[in-house]
Amino acid sequence: MQGIGVFTALLFGMLFFGSGTPTAKIVTEGFPIFLAPFLRLLLAALLTTPLLIIFRRELRGISQRDWLLIGGIGAIGLVAFSLFLLSGMALVSGVIGAVVMSTSPAAVAVGAAWFLGDTLGPAKLMAVGLSIAGVLVINTSGAEAGGQGVWISILGSLLMLGAVASATAYSLFAKRVTSKVRPVLLIPLAAWIAVGIFAVPGLYQAAKFDFGAPSIEQWSALAWWGVGPYGIGTMLWFYGLKSVQASTAAGFMGAMPASGLLVSYVWLGEAFHWIHLVGFALVLAAIALVAWAHQHGKAAAGAKGKAFKNSTVYPC
Repeated sequence: MQGIGVFTALLFGMLFFGSGTPTAKIVTEGFPIFLAPFLRLLLAALLTTPLLIIFRRELRGISQRDWLLIGGIGAIGLVAFSLFLLSGMALVSGVIGAVVMSTSPAAVAVGAAWFLGDTLGPAKLMAVGLSIAGVLVINTSGAEAGGQGVWISILGSLLMLGAVASATAYSLFAKRVTSKVRPVLLIPLAAWIAVGIFAVPGLYQAAKFDFGAPSIEQWSALAWWGVGPYGIGTMLWFYGLKSVQASTAAGFMGAMPASGLLVSYVWLGEAFHWIHLVGFALVLAAIALVAWAHQHGKAAAGAKGKAFKNSTVYPC
């Protein structure tokens, strides 16, 4: 995919992914902390296993290094992320959760520069700054701590920052491995690794759980959490991430909190503040700026007679 197709994949990948934050809040109300992600990832793994069958011959070509990275995606990007997210969302509102998760653009941009050797030019730095400004606007707009007290809100926000760190590792690991492994293979492979990790505590909780207790809404939230944010969102994100620098993709992560807030308004019925529109505008400006920077960089490279290559993003 090139040009607008890459940007569309990144944008919608984050829109789907962002819906998972408020969805997780509904899930925590109906399911135990280990059983919920076990069922979610088991559903995602089962639905994407046909991809493993279709491309099974490519599995033998995966190197030991790439298997370690895939294991990191499953263990950190899925298991640790799920535990931090569920624990945090049990303590804060959907709006606050979306706000904390929206620090991801800055985290990924810094991580890309540090671990992948990406160049953070003025335009990308400005895009990250716009994303952070959008976060601050939303964060100071009157969102409440869900009536649980300031210290509970702080604890919940710290747990959500753990989710941000896990999501950052998820994107950086994926950026490394998609240079060698087909992106659609990463989804079922990482999901089955996470299912294996969650199996013992998940099955233990399942043995004592009343599966008739959750409401239809809670079951629907669990299903969407597996299919939407992880299944569809991750597939789009990995496809887009394969074709751009991680620091470029970081600008699109601003769409994640916007999506989370919209779902919080509609599904959780949380209060809307008009100032949030300013935050949304800053996020959209960041996305437009990073897209421009990416296209401008490709044009400049072409003018110098240098082909744009993904390998330049993966220093060994």
